[in-house]
Amino acid sequence: MRLHLLQWLRLSKKRPASMRPFPAFYGLLFLLVLVGVNACVQDSSNPSQEFDCEDFAYSDTLFYISATENRQISPVNVLGGVFSVSPEGLAIDPKSGVIDVNASETGLKYKISFTPEGESVSCEQFVTIGGVNYADRVYILNQNQIIASPIYNGVPGLPLPCEDDDDDDDDGDDDDSCEFDAENPSGQLLKDLGFEIDSKGNFDLQKTVENGTFGSTPINGQILDVELFYQLPDLSGSALNSLPMRFFYYETLADVPQELLDDIEEKNELINALRSGNSANFRTLSTTRPVGKPRPPFVVIVARFE
Repeated sequence: MRLHLLQWLRLSKKRPASMRPFPAFYGLLFLLVLVGVNACVQDSSNPSQEFDCEDFAYSDTLFYISATENRQISPVNVLGGVFSVSPEGLAIDPKSGVIDVNASETGLKYKISFTPEGESVSCEQFVTIGGVNYADRVYILNQNQIIASPIYNGVPGLPLPCEDDDDDDDDGDDDDSCEFDAENPSGQLLKDLGFEIDSKGNFDLQKTVENGTFGSTPINGQILDVELFYQLPDLSGSALNSLPMRFFYYETLADVPQELLDDIEEKNELINALRSGNSANFRTLSTTRPVGKPRPPFVVIVARFE
């Protein structure tokens, strides 16, 4: 097209002025406009540049619930696309990426994936909601595996933000700023059910069984669902937090269903129901959780190896 236009301009210059349709200046201007439009059309046909994953971020990687305010966390930049999360438990808007911290399950680390509109690239960020969790595992009592300890902020071995006053009372208890099995709206305390838990959230599973939590004579395969309420003096401001937990009791390791062992293995890889009284009449519960759902943590108590 440009070649034809140049030939037309050369011919128009040879013609007498009276025969020229319009001055050559306007023809040249028309050529420049045509070239510019053609370039724009060519550029628009080229694939767009890939999304820069540096543009996908949150203001921090660790957030805490609050008892006094609604905590909504937005991505640093407004982005168009789809947000997804693994594992389940993080309350996130799939369109805006806004996280509702107070509505999320605490004590877990989440992987948030973002896929921009019209792009095949997927970007990832990790966000932790502060709090405690317990490892999914089997505890064999006659192998001295009797303590189930909390994991703080999704980091095994990270100390809890508890402070001792170093002054022992006459009964030997420390005045600790962490409170586990705290008073709560349900009015149910785990100690009333027989669970043995200290001020740092450590369950003594041997004493829990001896206290009759599973009945005076524990039933093989018994399952108990409970809710642990606790308060921590961290950036949550000692907000009342809670964690659903599921406890199992088996006589020997061979009695533990394989599907339960497989579920525990899967959930450990994924992460990297109140009971009233001590009655043996408990409701039948599934021994496994839906795929991708880490809660509740499973604490499997086994009396002896074999």
